Amino acid sequence: MSISDFIPCQLAIAAKGIPAGINWLFEPKYDGYRCQLVVRAGKIQLFTRNGLDWTKRLGRSLPTEVPLQHDCVLDGEICVLDHSGRPDFGLLCKGLSDHRAQLCFFAFDLIASSGKCLTALPLLARKQRLRDVVSALDIDHVNFVEHTGDGLALAETLRKARWEGVMAKDSRAPYQTGVRSSTWRKFKFTRRQEFIVAGWRPDQATGDVKSIVLATMDNGALTLRGSVGSGFSTKQREQLAALFAQAARPVGAAASRTAQNDGVNFLRPELVAEIEFLEFSSRGCVRGASFIGFREDKLATGVGLETLAAENDRISLDH
Repeated sequence: MSISDFIPCQLAIAAKGIPAGINWLFEPKYDGYRCQLVVRAGKIQLFTRNGLDWTKRLGRSLPTEVPLQHDCVLDGEICVLDHSGRPDFGLLCKGLSDHRAQLCFFAFDLIASSGKCLTALPLLARKQRLRDVVSALDIDHVNFVEHTGDGLALAETLRKARWEGVMAKDSRAPYQTGVRSSTWRKFKFTRRQEFIVAGWRPDQATGDVKSIVLATMDNGALTLRGSVGSGFSTKQREQLAALFAQAARPVGAAASRTAQNDGVNFLRPELVAEIEFLEFSSRGCVRGASFIGFREDKLATGVGLETLAAENDRISLDH
């Protein structure tokens, strides 16, 4: 594997609880954009989880060159921290728009180093090497993600501090490129996932965006998942109408009109939004939903209904 290549990321499944067993390690779940930091011939490149080169967009907080003697690929998350040091996805979206926020990279895995692919190594061995690489890079705002063996204690601490959740990873497992694997599990404190923006409803008085209609791509078909009208600032509502005009669907291309979607201005299924919600209704629509921000790093074609792993998530890894 050449370090000049983008390496597809391993992805996590959603879990209902913190798994048990001595071979799990636990990390804070960072609320940002998944990112690969590549060092090649002393220069830094940054790629999104879909392989887009966002070096110019994300790299403004990092040096363009580093004195590292070998090439490497770090897997991690780009975040913006709030005043308490907590990653804030809303601040990240704002920072990418106004170019004012300090971006930070949090490294949690090492995929390749010194021209060698490390994906076959156990996670714990990769993290030990990763700690050394981050130390050698010695770059402000590039941080090593610490881990612990006590997932319940970490979850309690992070919940009180209003973090997004906890990552549980099998310390013995290899890195599975391009796979959503049960060896990585994400446990979120609130229901939160990405949805496709399928359309929007206007405010009859102002013409601004009143709510956006959500959908997921399931078995190749677009499934409507309700709508969200809270979480937007007044300025965002004004800006969204102009943004949505660029993604408007031609007449007749949208789903058939029903009482549920009457008055909706349908959009091409291209935009992805991060939504926090209480639960799904019996019809599969979100309830108590709030808009968090747009996911420019994710493709709509990969946004399906996120199901929680079964209760046997708590299977022990003692053996």
